[in-house]
Formats: sequence, C-alpha cells, structure tokens
Amino acid sequence: MNYKCFLSNLMLLLLLFSGGCDNVGDNEEEEFSVSGDGVFILNEGNFNAGNATLSYYDPVTKEVENGVFYRANDRKLGDTGQSVIIYDGTAYIAVENSGIVWGIDINTFKVQGQLETEGTKMINPRFVHIVNENKAYVTDLYSPYVNIFNPKTFKYIGAIPTKQPSNRGYSSTEEMVQYGKYVFTNCWSYSNKILVIDTEKDEVCDSITLSSWQPKSMKIDKYGKLWVITDGGYATSEDVYGDNIPYLYKIDATTRRIEQEQALDTDEANVQIALNGGRDTLYLINNDVYRMSVTDAHLPVRPFITAEIDANGKKHKLYGLNVNPVNSDIYVADAVDYSQSGVVYRYSSQGVLIDKFRVGINPNSFSFK
Repeated sequence: MNYKCFLSNLMLLLLLFSGGCDNVGDNEEEEFSVSGDGVFILNEGNFNAGNATLSYYDPVTKEVENGVFYRANDRKLGDTGQSVIIYDGTAYIAVENSGIVWGIDINTFKVQGQLETEGTKMINPRFVHIVNENKAYVTDLYSPYVNIFNPKTFKYIGAIPTKQPSNRGYSSTEEMVQYGKYVFTNCWSYSNKILVIDTEKDEVCDSITLSSWQPKSMKIDKYGKLWVITDGGYATSEDVYGDNIPYLYKIDATTRRIEQEQALDTDEANVQIALNGGRDTLYLINNDVYRMSVTDAHLPVRPFITAEIDANGKKHKLYGLNVNPVNSDIYVADAVDYSQSGVVYRYSSQGVLIDKFRVGINPNSFSFK
C-alpha cells in the first residue's frame, strides 16, 4: 500500500498519528559519509511512541549528529530501540516493540537489510550476537526461542528453543557473550537463569541458576570469568517479585560455578556493566558508576563517577554504559527524567569529564565504529 498518495488529503491525520504503521516519509534523504572512529548511540525513546532514534558522535571533533537513521533513510527507526552492535561494517539495531532488526552501513547510515517478525519465531527482539560471518543470534523479550539469521543476507535460518517456562507472559533472553563455542545468555524478565548455547549444535546445553532475580547485563573478562549483574526483580505494594536488591556475580565460564557474589544498593534507575578494552577492569551502574579490577574481591564503597543532581535535589537516572575498547574512554547515558532529550557524558579512563552532549530520548546503548 502506497501511503504517499494520502498525504495531500489526510495531512492532519498523519500529523496526529505519526507514530502509526507508516514509517516511510516524504522528505529528501540526506547523504552521509563519515570516517574515523565514531560512536553510535541508540536512543530508546518512549514505549508505544515510535520515537526511537540513532545518534552519531565524533570523539575527535566532539560533534554529534542526532536522528541520523531518519535523516539518511527518510523513515522512522521504530518503537523502543533496544540495542546496537557493529560487525564488519554494519550496525545491527534491534528495535524491540517494532519487532525488527535493522542493518545499516556504518559510514552512510543507509539501510542494508532488515529482519522482521513475519515468518520467524521472533516477537520483540532485544540483542544481536554475531556468532560468525554466516550466523547471528537474536534474543527476545517474549519468545521462548533464540532466533538465527545470516548477518550478511538477513536470511532467516531458524530458532533455538530455550525451553524456559513463560512467566506472566515473558520467556525472555537478553544479552549474549561468547566463550569458545558457547554463548551465554541471561533470562531477564521474572527469571534467575543464565542459559548456555552450543553454537555448533544450535541448542541449549546447560544453565546456571542465580540466587537473585532478573540478570540484566553480562560481560566476560580476559580470564574467562563471566560477570553478571541482576536488578533483583520488583517489590511493590501491587506486585511482589524479588526484593529489588541487585547482585553482582563472578562465574567461571569453564566450570560454570559462581565464584563471587555481592549485594548492591537498591537501584533507582538501571543496572548495567561494561569492561574496558583490556577486559581487566569492570565498570557498573548502580545509581552511580563504580569501577573495580576483575581480580578484586568486592566492589569499592565509593563511586568512581557520581550521577548529577538536579535543581530539586534528585539524582539523574543513569541508563546506559559502555567503554571504548581502544582508549577506554567511558560513555555514560543519562535519561534525565525519561521524557526529555537525554545526555551523554564522555570520561577519560581516569574519570575526567571530556565532553557532555544532548542526544535523543532515553539513550541506552553504545557501539564503537
């Protein structure tokens, strides 16, 4: 169906319902040709608002371009941007509530391919992991499957049953890290499991059970240790599931045994972990940003970077975190109040603020070109 023919007669309706099904606009596409080592910043937007956006930041010039996906392709990115990764010249963007994974050229931001829910077992894609040049995995918020596609052609290959029972409608899998032929993925919503996938057989071969609920973020260090942070679940007057106390775990990826665990402060925003380029230093968001060596026995008491305080004395909501693998610059996303344009802070590896700039609503994911 060609929606463009409706523009002259139904312009008012299109303006009122711009978050609807029609993602293709009628504007001239901009031509980009970026070079150097830039940073892709995915802005989640607001749920059901269709206002997810993509920003691009040049750390040399300190210039930021916002809304580059829309400007380069004259179409909206979609509803609820979840994650972005870069592999072999392509940025893969999972847009959860739109049920789509985009592939765009990292220099022009032009769409190269897309994977949609039709004909797949994908419902709400969360994260993409490139297993090799011919195979990629996609985790999901609701589907009890990890979907498989070809990252070059975007051809759908199949799905891996997670065999996780649905809890309140969720059978989620989340972030993925690889150790040898095994991919670990955390089951976030209403779960305390980490699944182990054999990438040669494309099947779940093992699982790890945590003492805390809802593992939210994972990374694997240089010594083969899997670091996991949970958000502790939810505890409210209406619905009790967990106690909202986050935990940090250190797990041996070979034996799959938990070696360390530590309770953290109750999180008011979003928990997240990241590693530096050498994968020997761990950073995490737990209201503020903390730093520790991967050989330390516990997290330090004092934060490495403190979140800003607004005029009313409220702490800003830190929402995303990543570290440049080349120079270990630290990028922290600040959702502010979840409704206005978010802020990104760039720090040196020593915690010195280098830059601060505005992006889209709810910045949550970084990937380095």
